[in-house]
Amino acid sequence: NKKRVLRLFMKNKWFIFLSLALSILACCKKNRATELIPTGPVNLTIDLNLPSYTRLRYPGEFIFLDGGIKGVLLVHDFDDKWYAFERTCAFEPLNLCSILQIDTQGLAIRCGEIKNKVYQKCCDSRYTYAGFPTNGPAQGPLARYNVSRLGNVVSVYN
Repeated sequence: NKKRVLRLFMKNKWFIFLSLALSILACCKKNRATELIPTGPVNLTIDLNLPSYTRLRYPGEFIFLDGGIKGVLLVHDFDDKWYAFERTCAFEPLNLCSILQIDTQGLAIRCGEIKNKVYQKCCDSRYTYAGFPTNGPAQGPLARYNVSRLGNVVSVYN
């Protein structure tokens, strides 16, 4: 029986090695980008009763806030969940044009900047409102800050 098991292993060792190598590469490729995104200290409190924030009560709304490194994007998603992201793309986050914008027609977050009131893309990366990539070279999710809501007060922190 030992010889039979050894013979079977020898026949399949390349298959086992290749399967293991591919699974390791696939795992690392998916998660590598987020770890490179710099984040900064964030401790924000948003009162949804204030006129400048009342629209955030409704799913599908968002706001750009000061904080972090390039700013904070706060999203009230259509599933009534809240997300806060560092306002930089997961692909080449240190690039000057790597600033998150909202595409309200495509219901997506995209990477680029506004110059003279015109959007200019930085890369073709697009993300869901939950921060996961759907298009472009970005392979990992956006850097996320913690969000909690108690009544009409939303806190964003790290």
